[in-house]
Formats: sequence, structure tokens, C-alpha cells
Amino acid sequence: NKSRQQGADTEADAPQQDELVPEKLVKVEDPLDQAIKFLQPLQSLCLDNLETHIMAFEIYSRKEKPLLMLQSVKRAHRLDKDNPEVHACVIRLCLAVDKWLRADKLPQPVSEVISKETAPIFQSRTALQINTQFLEAHSNNLQYIFQGARMMYLINPQRKDEAFKLATSLDSSLEGVTIEICTKVLNALQNGEFGDIGDAANDYMTRCHARFPLAQAFGSSSSTTPLISPSLGPWSHVLESQENCVSN
Repeated sequence: NKSRQQGADTEADAPQQDELVPEKLVKVEDPLDQAIKFLQPLQSLCLDNLETHIMAFEIYSRKEKPLLMLQSVKRAHRLDKDNPEVHACVIRLCLAVDKWLRADKLPQPVSEVISKETAPIFQSRTALQINTQFLEAHSNNLQYIFQGARMMYLINPQRKDEAFKLATSLDSSLEGVTIEICTKVLNALQNGEFGDIGDAANDYMTRCHARFPLAQAFGSSSSTTPLISPSLGPWSHVLESQENCVSN
């Protein structure tokens, strides 16, 4: 009986499994801080997991942590420098660094570290040059074109029409036109990542439905609820919750 009691006490002291469910982070006031607590062990134990470093960049960019953003990009770039989502992280880091340097926001030691460590990645190129070269190198694959188009708009919103046309192309000659990628495109359109596009998201959904008639994601052109990017999984709710906290 005594051993059973000790076992019960041990179990009572142990953390409950549901405390480790990412979706529960949406119920806290500091979702990003809580997300970092889960993220840090993953970064140590899953160094070869690309998605871990991409998610780390997403979180640290929202926290505006320059060195941690740099660390995440370096690790992701080392694993797969041609990955479209890694490319997007590189562009966003490049834009952020440029903004901080122009505003003189970085302490001198931090600025020197970032300049040195990003040199092999940026190669003395601007964000525009990096993105242009990326699009030219991957001009026939929608998975790459989509991220390049997203970054095109981020770099210069005046190129919205060009970026939108690239991202929403369903040309039969393109490779990588899959339900997953088209869902990501639709999600980006609905979330305003290409600016105000009116009813274009619904029009795109209709075109996707014609291309993939059995896909539930494109079954109703009247839906206006943003879809969750498959690449972010349950962590999407963490970032979404943080954005809601800021907007409120």
C-alpha cells in the first residue's frame, strides 16, 4: 500500500500530458513566451529538423530578437538553402536587418556579428536581388514561385499585381501544383499577404476547385475563413493567438 501511495504521489507531482499540447497556448496571455519554452528543447534535440528552425524564426521574428532570428536562419540554411520557406526567412531577415541598421537600433557588437554571419548567405545582395535570383532559378515550380511572389510583395507592395499573378498561376506547364501548395496560396490571399485583393481569393478558390474537384479545401467559394498553413501545424494557433493579442 505504501508503494502504491508513493507511486500515486509521484504521478500527482508529474506534469500532465495535456500541458504539452501546443493548442493550449492560445489560452494564455503570453503565447509566444510559452511557445519559446517548448521550442528551446526542440532546437537542441532536433537540430536536423528543418521545420523546427523555420518555426523558431517565426517566433523570434515576432519577438524581434535579431541574434536568435539569425541563429534560426543559419541552421535552416545549412540544412536546405534552396527550400522555399527557408528563402522566405532569409528575405525577411535581410529586410529586418536593413531596417534596424538604417534606424541605428542595433548595438555595435550585435551589428558586427550579424554582418559577419549573414555575409555567406546574403553575399552582398539586397533582398530584391536575392529574391529575383530565386525566382529566376525556380521559374517553373509553384512551390518556389509562391514564396518568391510573397517576398516580392513584402519587398515592394507596389508590385502587388505581378506578385498576385505569379502566386495564383495554375498553368498546366508548372510543376508543384498540388493541393497543399494551392491551399497555402489561398491561405495567404485570405490573410492579406498580397494586400487588398477584393474577391480574388474566392475566384482563386473556384479555379482550384476546378483543378481539384474532390479537395474539400476548395469545395465552397463562399467561405471566407482563412485556412491554416499545413507547414505550421498546431503552432499556427500560437502565432494566430499572439496576433490577436496585439490587435486587441
